[in-house]
Amino acid sequence: MAQDIVFDIGGMHFRSGLVDENGRVSAQVAFESPGDPDELVEHIRRVVDSFSVSTVNPAVGIAIGGLVTKDGLVTAGAINMVGYPLIQRLALRHPAVVLNDARAAALAEAHFNPRLSGRSSFLLLTVSAGIGGGVVIGGELYEGHHNIAGEVGHLIIDRGQDCYCRLGHRGCLDALASGRALNHRMRKLWREGHWTHLEEVATLKDLPQLLADGDGMALRLVAEAGKWIGEGMMQTVRVFDPCEVVFKGYLITALWEYLHPHISAVIRAYGYDLPLSRSALGEHVGLIGAGLAAQRLRAQLAPAAGSAP
Repeated sequence: MAQDIVFDIGGMHFRSGLVDENGRVSAQVAFESPGDPDELVEHIRRVVDSFSVSTVNPAVGIAIGGLVTKDGLVTAGAINMVGYPLIQRLALRHPAVVLNDARAAALAEAHFNPRLSGRSSFLLLTVSAGIGGGVVIGGELYEGHHNIAGEVGHLIIDRGQDCYCRLGHRGCLDALASGRALNHRMRKLWREGHWTHLEEVATLKDLPQLLADGDGMALRLVAEAGKWIGEGMMQTVRVFDPCEVVFKGYLITALWEYLHPHISAVIRAYGYDLPLSRSALGEHVGLIGAGLAAQRLRAQLAPAAGSAP
């Protein structure tokens, strides 16, 4: 069975592997994401060269956090990209496609989540270093005119908050409730005298233990984040009326039991009864979505290849 070379690149983790046509992932490798675009390009090239030995005519699918336009330009704050021509810089010998990581995850859920596959309309939210989204309508990923549909993270939630995302938006969901935002607030609170029992500056990695200890300030931070996530989610839900909202990402994995009640409270305040769930495909969901995008690219190129003299 054909396999494609795939990547899932976020602000926190760089994952790579092989995916077959049934969504099975193999040879997965994960490590901390590089912060420099040129370093990222070199990582991808090395992985592609390594996997090319064991695959036959693969395509390359790259899911990455940030804005990805139709012509493949990437703006990813976590990796210091602004209008970066990733596919062009890679110059791979295999056909390659790049798409937003949240939309890759939505594509995977639409195909391989047994509860949602078929004709379902749902919203997928990724809550990790940044916040993004993917919209599926009638079983198909909706990409929008400019290929950036579902950018829930840049909805303005509270302009009164003195916080900015890496694109310069004040009070957007990403600036308020992303992993980067929580990490920044924790460091600030530590410098102001909170969590003095911690020997080093408080960061996001300390949050799960603080919550488990019942720390009041940590509980307040997560309550606020959950409220803001709920508000951003509901702004999108009211536009296209999905049957469910699916969540993924580091903060969901680590903090779901604390975030979920506050997100649910916002839904009830709006008078909605809307199921919330975590990704059925786990940490592989972005790789599987990148694999689906690679398969589509191979299918598009196949007729042209077959008609060549």
